[in-house]
Amino acid sequence: MKGMKNILISLFSRALVSLPEQPSPTARSMGRVLMVVSNTNTLQLKDNRVVSTGYYLNELTVPAQYLLEAGYEVVVATPSGKKPVIDAHSNNMSFFGYDQAAWQRALTFVDTYPSLQNPKTLKTVVSEGLERYLGVYVPGDRAAMNDLMQDADFGQILEYLHQKSQPTAFPGHGSVAMLTTLPNAVAYRKALVDGDEETAKTASVDWQYAGYRMTSFSNEEEYVVESEIFKGQVPFYVADALKSLGGRVEHGPSYRSFVVHNRELLAGQNPSSARAIAQEFVEALDEARVMPTWVRKYCLGHA
Repeated sequence: MKGMKNILISLFSRALVSLPEQPSPTARSMGRVLMVVSNTNTLQLKDNRVVSTGYYLNELTVPAQYLLEAGYEVVVATPSGKKPVIDAHSNNMSFFGYDQAAWQRALTFVDTYPSLQNPKTLKTVVSEGLERYLGVYVPGDRAAMNDLMQDADFGQILEYLHQKSQPTAFPGHGSVAMLTTLPNAVAYRKALVDGDEETAKTASVDWQYAGYRMTSFSNEEEYVVESEIFKGQVPFYVADALKSLGGRVEHGPSYRSFVVHNRELLAGQNPSSARAIAQEFVEALDEARVMPTWVRKYCLGHA
């Protein structure tokens, strides 16, 4: 399969080169990638206490920098268009292999990258035309459990990419954002938080990712955070929510890198997966850029 993929990429890359030159998003860009980030920075626990959250620093910066180095343009968008907030727990050198230089590069990136200082709104992204983007990436953390999983504009974006079999990547808690493609995502989230199994069952129909292999932050990993950091229980468990909708959720060892790639979907288990999912996402984008959907679907099994 690997040999076939390399041959197909080579053939379609040559065909692409032979075509008349097309205008590109930027002078050196391989294409645009949409990075969608939550606007929220708190999470209400089961006991109604509020804890801080945001996006995980390495889950945003490591893939963003990798994408840029690979020649892709990264466009940041949030529901409101406001600059997203770092989860303070993730602002730690340990998430960068105790490499102080890498940690500092990440902090500099979030303070200076133009699109991150002035994100587009998701509504603007939709109105400008989704054909502008090759794929979407959603950095993880529990903030996505608030807004992204029930944002109608983001649901429209994911539905479009799903229909076109364009790569979509979700590390950690970011996987919960896939739930926004439910016909009634708002009701489903409320049912999860309320523990209302009957309403959750009613609202859990026609999910476009049912039957997909995927991963997310595991319950076992969440239990440790609840015990050691939050001292309380999260409103619901992402892995359980995905399973209840028909997701084929897999997990590797806790806090170790683990990535699942099924059709157009890429998912990482936790912050340790940031580098691996970035690498697989770029490979998927490279395929999507040069190969027709039917080739990726029927010859490679990813689309």
